[in-house]
Amino acid sequence: MARLNEIALRRLIKGGETATVEFKVAVPRPVEMAERLCGMANAQGGMIIIGVEDAERKVVGVPEERMALTKDVIVRATRQIIKPALVLDPPEPEIYEIDGKQLVVATVPSNNGSIYQSGGVCWVRLSTHTVPLSVSELIEMANDRALIHWELLPARNAVMEDIDLEKVEVYLRRRSMGGRQTGRFEDIEQVLIGMECAVVVDGKVVPTNAGILFFGHEPQMRIMQSEIDCVLFRGAMGASRYTDKKVIMGTVQELIDGAETFLRSYMPVEGKVEGWKRVDIPEYPVEALREALVNAVIHRDYSRYGESIRVFYYADRIEIHSPGMLLPGVTVEQMAKGEVQSRLRNPVLANLLRDVPGYMERIGSGIRFMLDETRRVGLPAPQFREMSEFIVTFRSAAISPGLRTRELRMSETLWDDEQLPPLPTSAEELSDQERRLAKAIVYVHEHGFITNGLYREITGTTEKRAFRDLEVLVERGRLKRMGSKRGRRYELP
Repeated sequence: MARLNEIALRRLIKGGETATVEFKVAVPRPVEMAERLCGMANAQGGMIIIGVEDAERKVVGVPEERMALTKDVIVRATRQIIKPALVLDPPEPEIYEIDGKQLVVATVPSNNGSIYQSGGVCWVRLSTHTVPLSVSELIEMANDRALIHWELLPARNAVMEDIDLEKVEVYLRRRSMGGRQTGRFEDIEQVLIGMECAVVVDGKVVPTNAGILFFGHEPQMRIMQSEIDCVLFRGAMGASRYTDKKVIMGTVQELIDGAETFLRSYMPVEGKVEGWKRVDIPEYPVEALREALVNAVIHRDYSRYGESIRVFYYADRIEIHSPGMLLPGVTVEQMAKGEVQSRLRNPVLANLLRDVPGYMERIGSGIRFMLDETRRVGLPAPQFREMSEFIVTFRSAAISPGLRTRELRMSETLWDDEQLPPLPTSAEELSDQERRLAKAIVYVHEHGFITNGLYREITGTTEKRAFRDLEVLVERGRLKRMGSKRGRRYELP
């Protein structure tokens, strides 16, 4: 990390403590320092600035006679108390001077995938507090960072009868024809164990999660969160009730194909004549959407029970929401530039799907393909976001009036002509409540959640009305409740 200049340091101090900045008027005991540094290391990284009084943000400095002790405490905390040893960036604490007073700064880099502990406790920085992780939070963090290989675990309550042997044999024949394997597969169980689709538990062969997802008769019977929820909205905000919804179930291949079929069934297609041939031009690049669906199914965090992949088709965009965070070392900024190195959260599923034509041909280059494909057809580049889940957004092009007419006709199976309302052209056409609801949906898409207090801030309404409005969005299926009473927050379903 580049050394801060004085202006940047003063700005940090003026901004007060945050999730990535903490002040200490003097160096604490080594154990406490280790907890603070451990908390930042398990979160986003950050820096501890010693020599600043927190409440008033006053620079008091570190006396020269305590400088060596201050640095020694930081070094002991990072190298002896925190496990595994934490490497700062730069490795040694830095000394800055403001108004003739010296400050000591310890900078914790963003997490590299490790989980750190101090005193046998895994600490994490949340807002401006350092707290211990609960067991469930620790397991979720380990899954987020691919430290636990969920796909290799025995599928819950599954038996080998849950595996569709016909699907296994079709897959093996295809792989054999590809030259990777010859001869007959006499012992299917041993073959599945070799492919890590089954495992021996207490002397009995049982399917792994990967085996159920790829070869299961009904995968969602054992892994309920593996479905894909596809939702169609007529408007751009999604504040009103959805128009159509379909839950896609099946194996990995069937999930991808089913979600693509749903999108294609509602996607307007414009025809152009080039030479002697008619060329159909869909509103979105279908191959890029398919690539995003493949990525969502292969890279999602399946350990998050109750969270499914969700595909939202709005009037002006398509969003694909995938449970789980990006793996350490992968950022949305890298994705936007097409500079991502391939890292697989579920390598067994990826390797299995690679043997099936039409799914994993672009492994390692799928993000670049999506960028290139949208650019080729003149659409905005897909937007990548991370907000307690990973979201890919494809924006549509401005389509012709004729195509929009066909789009509305396509919807006649869902609305009678008399019921079909005109698309709103401005916010003024919406009721006061609908305008408030639209603001809430936009806010949730940008920040990941909303509370009653935040709703009141952005809409200027009362607490009771805010509660009623948010409950309307829950009833419409646009938001889901998390928590209770004053701690309640609302997130995308």
